[in-house]
Amino acid sequence: MAKPSSSKKVQRAARAAASSKGARERREIAFPMALAVVVILGVALVVFARSSRTPAAAPRVGNDHWHSAYAIYDCDRFLPAFTSAADPDGIHSHQDGVVHIHPWNSSAAGDRADLDVFLEAMGARVTDDEISGPGIGVLEAGSDCNGEPTVIRAVRFARIDPAAIETAGTLTEIYEAAATYTDDFGDVRLLGDLEAFTFARVPAGADIPPPPEDRLQTALAASAGNLISTGPETELDPTDAPPQE
Repeated sequence: MAKPSSSKKVQRAARAAASSKGARERREIAFPMALAVVVILGVALVVFARSSRTPAAAPRVGNDHWHSAYAIYDCDRFLPAFTSAADPDGIHSHQDGVVHIHPWNSSAAGDRADLDVFLEAMGARVTDDEISGPGIGVLEAGSDCNGEPTVIRAVRFARIDPAAIETAGTLTEIYEAAATYTDDFGDVRLLGDLEAFTFARVPAGADIPPPPEDRLQTALAASAGNLISTGPETELDPTDAPPQE
């Protein structure tokens, strides 16, 4: 028969072993939990930094202010400009055939400044199948144009020589096609001041002209005068008609 003192020693040893085992298990659980928390916080910080950073590339929020003439060309004629004046992100138009580019936020700046931001503000669509928007209706690809089936194209125009603006007879003389796009039109980036764009429904291989002279002049005048809106304007729904004079 064990002595009482020996029994107590055994009990104390058992309690000590149980306590040590519990502490070890808690430490084993606590370490991976702490590691998981660190990883989650790190990922969250990276996502936040990426979503809130100010892009280094132009156009930059509060720094750059560009203007690009644009036009919709159907078969052999220019159509009116989009009539929306909505401006949620700072890439918009004043119903004047000019894209005004001065981002309000990082979601429309840098490499995110593209035609998709502009077209969304206009309530317009330019796809492989159609060009549509307020003021022009729907222009469907494949429809007849002077007896030929049509395709949708977008052309970026650049100035041959910026200095030639002072001496050119007309601005259209100093613009030439820099790139022609056949799809993914919304992904086309806005690269600088006084570019020009034409969205066209034409027979495949047809010549697509730059925007009309008056729109190029409007873009040039706006750029020289640094015409800018006072803030985001979203009161006018993209499908609304232009306000009456």
